[in-house]
Amino acid sequence: MKGVTVWFTGLPCSGKTTLALKLSAELKKRGIQSEDLDGDITRKYLSKGLGFSKEDRDENIRRVGFVCSLLTRHGALVTAAFVSPYRSIRDEIRGMIGDFVEVYVKCSLEKCIERDVKGMYKKAIAGEIKNFTGVSDPFEEPLKPELVIESDRESEEESLQKVLGKLEELGYLKPVGKDIVVPDYLRLDLVKMLAGQNFPDLPTFVIHILSQYVAQNSGPTDLSQSEEDAVREKLKKLGYIS
Repeated sequence: MKGVTVWFTGLPCSGKTTLALKLSAELKKRGIQSEDLDGDITRKYLSKGLGFSKEDRDENIRRVGFVCSLLTRHGALVTAAFVSPYRSIRDEIRGMIGDFVEVYVKCSLEKCIERDVKGMYKKAIAGEIKNFTGVSDPFEEPLKPELVIESDRESEEESLQKVLGKLEELGYLKPVGKDIVVPDYLRLDLVKMLAGQNFPDLPTFVIHILSQYVAQNSGPTDLSQSEEDAVREKLKKLGYIS
């Protein structure tokens, strides 16, 4: 699989990290190991000592972008969840990484404040936190992101499916459901055929799998010749047989 960085940007508490983690969990189900980066991790281990001025924020994102570029170059699928409020630095790391999918996690300020269990917005509004994005510092919305997620209008599952669909569309993920899965009870049939040197051609075996699957899940049934021909044509169109 080709490496790519999926970059989640948006206001604090918009749902970036939650969505990134859900994406990572789904990738693991598909047997794909991802590398996850977010603000808390990198501020502790990569950018300790940097503040929250524009210059320091840009430097933080630049360092993160460099790590993402190395991981992506070596074939990793990286999820990066950062406020990253400034367009210029996001464009800079896009150029640095190359295989870069920008996901704008759009959410109303009111909803972000409602989700803020740490009380950061409250402190920022009271003036206790300086340069806080969305309150005392601007967030520059992406102009042409690969995907926009409206986390205050969509369920987490709907958002996840949109991200997966975009990665499949761009060729970074293989669509699920394309491969034929042979159930265990059909594997036994295959073993018997091989043992008896009675292995049929692939199209015939595929038809056998389908007919046995239907029988297993819907009760005994036989495929007519016309039905077999229709199945063969469908499999040809899908590219499974020639």
